[in-house]
Amino acid sequence: MSFFLGVDMSCYTTSCAVCDESGGIIYDRRLPLRVPEGKKGLRQQEMVFLHIKQIRDIFPEGYSFAAVGGSTRPRDIEGSYMPVFSACESFSRVAARVAGAEFYPLTHQHGHIMAALIGKSMPDSFIALHVSGGTTDAVSVEMRDGIITGIEQIGGTADIAAGQFIDRIGVMLGLPFPCGPELEKLAKNGTPVKLRADVRGTEISFSGPESAVRRMIEKGMSKEDAAATVQECIAEVLTKMILNCVDMTGKKDILLSGGVMSNRKITETIKAGTGAEVSERRYASDNACGLAVLARNIFLNKTKGE
Repeated sequence: MSFFLGVDMSCYTTSCAVCDESGGIIYDRRLPLRVPEGKKGLRQQEMVFLHIKQIRDIFPEGYSFAAVGGSTRPRDIEGSYMPVFSACESFSRVAARVAGAEFYPLTHQHGHIMAALIGKSMPDSFIALHVSGGTTDAVSVEMRDGIITGIEQIGGTADIAAGQFIDRIGVMLGLPFPCGPELEKLAKNGTPVKLRADVRGTEISFSGPESAVRRMIEKGMSKEDAAATVQECIAEVLTKMILNCVDMTGKKDILLSGGVMSNRKITETIKAGTGAEVSERRYASDNACGLAVLARNIFLNKTKGE
């Protein structure tokens, strides 16, 4: 029996996952990077140090790996780079070499999209929304034999990402960083204020809405109402962008992926407006499961053709 390893070191989570020959996830460990109370994030050198320290605590033992998929870049576009992914590539390559396994350089975005596909049935050509702490992308995805063969950006943000919108307002409200889970809890008891959705075709903007929410908080808006307002704005803006991407491409099949898609209110609103398939909640946040599955699919297709 062969096994397939996925390794991901994102900005705020160290992740390892293993899938078997059937494609089932049999090991999934994640450790968030600890952000000191009151801080708005970590510097890249701090992240690299913490990943190197944490990976030893979650690395799976006792498996015979045939292939390793590691995230070597944030996205599948030219110039995409962050130091944390250099650390991930180095570790993944060494792990593959020691195991005598194939190594496949993938991206954090590959991992999110593939994880969202677990348990889902999608055609080989579809639109994926990747929304996380630092990324808000609408992409056109092409697949063949369970392998992602192409990712082309067709929409996105002109300024801050949806996750940054959440974190910036969350920090202002005194929430721990990253702020998504706590902001979602607050929003359950809040009443949203409708903001102007800043959408120009397939390009969106959250800097204007962020400034508007800040002003309302300064004038006495409750934490709960502020959280609910952020959620509703993100859901409305992303829904409009997706519909414009559908009009532009003619593709009607949509997949929602990324950490922000673990927010139930946001995903329910987008799904109602677009008919999108939603990542299982456990596969929405940063993880290495999609990378393990993709490494398995690449390896099995390669050996089938030999």
